Amino acid sequence: MGIHIEYMPFSDVQHQLQTWQDRVLGIVVFSESDSANLNLLQQDVPTLHLNAPVLTGEDIACEVWLSDIPAVSQNAGQRLISGRQGGIKYRFNDELLFGVIHLEESTVLQDTSMQNDRITPLQQATKLAYRQIFELIDDLGYSHLFRFWNYMADINGSSHDLERYRQFNVGRKQALVNYDREAGSQLPAACALGLTEGPLSIAFLAGRTEPVAIENPRQIKAYDYPEQYGPRTPSFSRATLLNIEQQATLFISGTASIVGHQTLHAMDIAGQTRETLVNLDAVIAEANRIMNEPKFSLNDVFLRVYIRYAEDLALVRTELQNYLKGEIKAMFIQADICRPELLIEIEATIQSVVATT
Repeated sequence: MGIHIEYMPFSDVQHQLQTWQDRVLGIVVFSESDSANLNLLQQDVPTLHLNAPVLTGEDIACEVWLSDIPAVSQNAGQRLISGRQGGIKYRFNDELLFGVIHLEESTVLQDTSMQNDRITPLQQATKLAYRQIFELIDDLGYSHLFRFWNYMADINGSSHDLERYRQFNVGRKQALVNYDREAGSQLPAACALGLTEGPLSIAFLAGRTEPVAIENPRQIKAYDYPEQYGPRTPSFSRATLLNIEQQATLFISGTASIVGHQTLHAMDIAGQTRETLVNLDAVIAEANRIMNEPKFSLNDVFLRVYIRYAEDLALVRTELQNYLKGEIKAMFIQADICRPELLIEIEATIQSVVATT
C-alpha cells in the first residue's frame, strides 16, 4: 500500500472520474485565485491552496497525492476516510494520513491557552498548529511524520525584534519539545517559504511506518545550527526515506545554496542554482548509499522551484538545463526564501520500486 503523485492543472482535478477522486489523499495547489479550491473544499479533500504566482508550469501547478489502493475495498480498513479535528482537515487510509491546516495569526488571540505577551502571534500560531497536528496523529495512531510544507506571509520581515522565520522556528521547536519529538532522528523533511500575504498554511504527511532521516554530508544538520540563526534552530531533516512494501519514497526538504551552515553565492542567482543542485545530488547520493543501490536520480525527479525574483527565471532555467542535460520537469513558483540573501530553493519527491528477494 503506497502513494502516487500526479501533477496537473487544477481544473483537471475536478474532471477526473469519481474512482480517481476517491483515491485522493490530499492536494497542494498554487493559484492566485482565491476561488480555485472551493469545489474540493466542499468534498472533504485536504487542500493546501497557496496564493502564489506560478512563473511557469501552470499545467502542473496542482500536486495530487493519491492512495495506491481504491477508496472502496473488500477490506474496510483500506478505505479512505475524511475528517476534521480542530483546524485540521485530513484524510487517511490504513497506512497514510494527509492533513492541512490554515491558521490566521489573529486566531491565537481567541485561544486563551495560547495567549502570552512574551511571544509573537506567528510563534503562537505555529505552536498551536503543530500542537493540533501532534494531537491528531497521536489520536489516530499515525505516529511517524514524513513531510511538512510550511508557508507564511512576510517570512523575512521582522516584528517584536525578531525575524518572522525565526519566530516560526521558535514556535515549532516549542511544540516539538512539548510532544517529545525534537530528536534529530525523528524530524521529518520540511520546507518553509514566504508568500506576500495569507495565513500560516501547513500540510503534512504522516503514517504508521517509521522513515529514515537523511542528512547532507555537505551541510551541518539544521537542528545543530549555531546561535546566529536565531534563538531556536530550524527543526527538520534534509530528507526522509520511506519504504512501504515494494515502494521507496524520498522526500527532499527545501534545499538552497548552503554549505556547512553558511550561504554561498549571496545574491548570485546562477551560483546559487548550481550549488543547490549539487546539494540535491548529495542528499540523493546519501539516500542511495543507505539503500545500498542507486534507486534515486536527480534526472528522474519532478522539481518544485521557488524563486524570489521573477526576473531570474530565465537564468534559473538555463542553469538547470546545463546541469541536468535533459528535459526539465519542474514547476516554478515566486516565493520568498528563509534567508534574505537566498534567491532560490528547490524541493522534490522521488519514488522508486524496491526490488524483492
